[in-house]
Amino acid sequence: MEKVAFITGGSSGLGFETADRLGAQGYTLILLARNKDRLDRAAKILSDRGYPAVAYPCDITDEAGLRKIFTDVRQRFGKIDFLILNAGIVNCTLLSDFSDIADLKKDLDVDLWGTILATHIFLPLLGEGSKILMISSGFGLMGAAGYSVYGAAKAGVINFAESLRRELLHKKISVHVACPGDMDTPQFHEEQKHLPPWMKKDAPRGMMHPRVAAEKILQKCRGNRLLIIINFEIKSMILMTRLVPRRLRDYLLDITFPRPGTK
Repeated sequence: MEKVAFITGGSSGLGFETADRLGAQGYTLILLARNKDRLDRAAKILSDRGYPAVAYPCDITDEAGLRKIFTDVRQRFGKIDFLILNAGIVNCTLLSDFSDIADLKKDLDVDLWGTILATHIFLPLLGEGSKILMISSGFGLMGAAGYSVYGAAKAGVINFAESLRRELLHKKISVHVACPGDMDTPQFHEEQKHLPPWMKKDAPRGMMHPRVAAEKILQKCRGNRLLIIINFEIKSMILMTRLVPRRLRDYLLDITFPRPGTK
């Protein structure tokens, strides 16, 4: 029977590599992203590799657009077996440096609200045995200067995934949330261009190739675990959080993460 995977943010980076891995596993791929040209190129690459791929250009926060896509997907495929909420953005800006409220809200709108909205709209297409994967971040587990709004959004994704997992246990739909570290993606390199001077002293940071990240994440989705951690440094920080007293933990993170006012 045909398996269908729906991937938001599927035109590049982790979303594209996840689609590529699922295509190799026999999934029909439905890709969603904002940039139509990049999305069409991604779908063509996948199709040329022999993976059936359909592209829908849409912003993850566009309710009307998502509902139109829902109707078309229901008519064409009738179901979704694997819903992957990967679309996201990151603004590395101190809270005090935001001058526009719309920019201040952007990470919350795309990373958190977009994930919730898309899950709500496409959930009726998921049945018993299907999976939902949300992409959060290591900064959803611990806060870093310059990522206050982004971290709040990604922390919200983790808690949303945990709540949804419990809501769907009786339907036997598994829910996972991955918290990867830095990856060699277009988004990461764009982020690096806009880092403030106090943060650039620590760049470049270690990066994982998105193909490797996709393989590791999908492998862990085979089980029932909610939280998926694939980077050693994030695993180490989580272990430290569990074993070290809070005051010491905060001190260690203070001297580990860059922050303004330091040399």
